[in-house]
Amino acid sequence: MSRLAWLTGDQQIAVANADGSGANLLTGTFLRGHASWAQLAPSKLTWSWPTWSPDGKWVAAFAVEAGDERAGPVRVMSLKGDGSEEVLWYETGVDVPIYLQWRPDGEALALLTQTDGELALGAIQRSALGRLRPAETGVPLFFEWTPDGSRLFCHSSERRAAAGRLVLRDVFGSEADTVLAHAPGSFCAPVFAGEDAVWGTPEDGGTLVVAGDPHRGIWRPMLNRKGLLAMVPAPRGAPLLAVSSAPGGEGNPYDGIDLLDLRDGSLRPLTKKACLAFFWSPTGDWLLAAQVSPADNCLRWWRVALDGSPDVELGTFWPSREVIFVLHFFDQYTQSHPPISSDGRYIVFAGYPAGGGHADLSKPPRVYLRDMHHLESAAVEVDSGAFAVFSR
Repeated sequence: MSRLAWLTGDQQIAVANADGSGANLLTGTFLRGHASWAQLAPSKLTWSWPTWSPDGKWVAAFAVEAGDERAGPVRVMSLKGDGSEEVLWYETGVDVPIYLQWRPDGEALALLTQTDGELALGAIQRSALGRLRPAETGVPLFFEWTPDGSRLFCHSSERRAAAGRLVLRDVFGSEADTVLAHAPGSFCAPVFAGEDAVWGTPEDGGTLVVAGDPHRGIWRPMLNRKGLLAMVPAPRGAPLLAVSSAPGGEGNPYDGIDLLDLRDGSLRPLTKKACLAFFWSPTGDWLLAAQVSPADNCLRWWRVALDGSPDVELGTFWPSREVIFVLHFFDQYTQSHPPISSDGRYIVFAGYPAGGGHADLSKPPRVYLRDMHHLESAAVEVDSGAFAVFSR
């Protein structure tokens, strides 16, 4: 059963059951340090980008100790979901925290930071805390762990380079890099679906979706799309992808959602609605799509079923700044920050009441839960907060 974590209004981390019950604060004001008791003083860490470990027992997040004059160093920390233990993984004084992703076995974290406009990807093992292993640099930079956790599959570009690169990197070992012969096309994160890695490469003015084994150099073409390509793999290792493209490029809506079967290359339309982002339900039988509604001055959630039944509207809202960022890069965040509970019953989001041409931004953003078993009821307000995420 999923657990829920969210950033409260004062940038602390709270956790609860998937339905919002049993809520408690995981972080707060503590006595920290290694000096004598007489020298210890209360300090308050502010937190960002919580993400649950694969087993649902730990929450990893960035933490910064804010002072009156300047913010302190950025810490990568994990906290046990019951509040009984915390672990400092890494600390840096110069980097801006961007993104965290657990390795599939929960024994390492990939860390994306920014310094002077340059993105840097590194990884830390639980068995070697404090030691960051550099993995890749570039702008932009997207990645995914291989299913066995042995490598990082990176898509990056240098600022002044004409083309980017796709590379499989053994970040903790000594195996040689596997640099793909394909230049990356117009897409964000490479993904794994079924037994295949999937990436995009330029062809005929569009991006060719390619599936196969990059380590062995075996691949096959699947389909070609114009504009910015988005790919989200189905849960449970199914050889299926939800795919779409934004013909106008970055910042423009995606033109519907199609279902690509990697076994035979068949393609089936799921919805024709223009959407900003989409996420698989862990149950594998529907997707959650976010659609911009300019006339109503809001975003609208839709349930898109695989069985061909009509799309179901799930409500409107105006997203928090953090949710806007996630929706913009949803194909990177979908594997690490799920907005849908593991049983598919609840969706979670953070933002402001909106709809009917008006968005109420007069109060801080709130966290909302939507019960998919009771669609006749409105979303329930959980707490103040700017971001929320389920465990897998």
